[in-house]
Amino acid sequence: MRSRLLCWLAAVAALSTPAAAQDVKTTQGVAITLRGIVDATFFAQDADFGIGTGQRANYVLVERPHWIHGGDARNTRLTVALAGPEVSKGWRGNATVELDFFGAFAGAPGAFADEQPQPRLRLAYADLTNGRTTLRIGQDWDLLLGNIPVSTSHLAFPLGHGSGGFVGWRFTQVRFMKTLSAPAARATTRFQLAVLSGSWSDDAGTDAAASAGERAGPQIEGRFDYSTPKWGGYLVAHVDNKVNPGIKSYMVELGANTTRGDLTLQGNAYIGSGMAHHIAQIVQFGDFKGWGAWLQAGYALNTKWSVWGFYGTDRPDSTELANATVVTEASNVAIGAAARRYSSWTFTPMIRFKPAGPYSVGLEWLHNEVKVGSGNILAGNQLLLSTRFDF
Repeated sequence: MRSRLLCWLAAVAALSTPAAAQDVKTTQGVAITLRGIVDATFFAQDADFGIGTGQRANYVLVERPHWIHGGDARNTRLTVALAGPEVSKGWRGNATVELDFFGAFAGAPGAFADEQPQPRLRLAYADLTNGRTTLRIGQDWDLLLGNIPVSTSHLAFPLGHGSGGFVGWRFTQVRFMKTLSAPAARATTRFQLAVLSGSWSDDAGTDAAASAGERAGPQIEGRFDYSTPKWGGYLVAHVDNKVNPGIKSYMVELGANTTRGDLTLQGNAYIGSGMAHHIAQIVQFGDFKGWGAWLQAGYALNTKWSVWGFYGTDRPDSTELANATVVTEASNVAIGAAARRYSSWTFTPMIRFKPAGPYSVGLEWLHNEVKVGSGNILAGNQLLLSTRFDF
């Protein structure tokens, strides 16, 4: 009896002792790291939004006479990072796979489908790197992705995505990255060059899956980054051609960020043409120019509470938009002149509680206004209470 009692006490003591962190490795010597986000939002809104509702909402599509409410947990994501052994002296092969839950809802539409979001593939790429030079092949964000607005609710589709100057999307690509500055330099400089798969809205009305690129030529991007301990900036250039319908797209983007004491500032601005496939120009596919910009300021009230304010705008060229053939983001159906979106602006304040550690909770108000071709201004609001846990 005494021996059994001692065994039970030893087992309880072992179970109650915190386990030390462990590295998980495969038989090939690949180290596996899991990270991700658990994010849930309770929201209310008085309009229908594009690119969707809930955690996807950005620009107003239709005003509603009554408020609707709902919950959304699709921002939740899982990232698997794989660090491989040396493949040659000083060179390693690494890989990253990332999923979230913005796929279709499971089951037929009805009472239960919207509580069962399905996963979608976000990132899937492999790197060959020596630390300063990297060759990346696979699906990743394009180089236009720079500063990301801070939010507890809009993560996969950040604030201003399509409505306020935030641009960029994910594509399969071949990317070359090179750190130019010396390891001990005060400022870090970096150059990147990427060739991305082509993209546009459908292929002359045929199924997009049949052409896997809509007969668009490859997209080419270059980027230069400069950063110091106090501030950072970047410059990006993009160009691509659509064989059918014969559109040439381009964009130049400039972004910067800085933190001074309790104050944080960040933003970017762009000019371009034919860039709806990068969630720009209020996501209208056509041969017309436009510009956009956004700015966010954050101020730490103390070690746990902070306040944030986001403002962004997207402005297609009104003359070119009026004369261009413009289609929706989902099909080759033309947008009527009265429904075309000529400008958009988004304002989003947030108060956030974030103690030390991975947990945070935020209360946000998203307000968006869109001017359409009829002369009307569509206005919509969204109130969001969100919790976020990063691991």
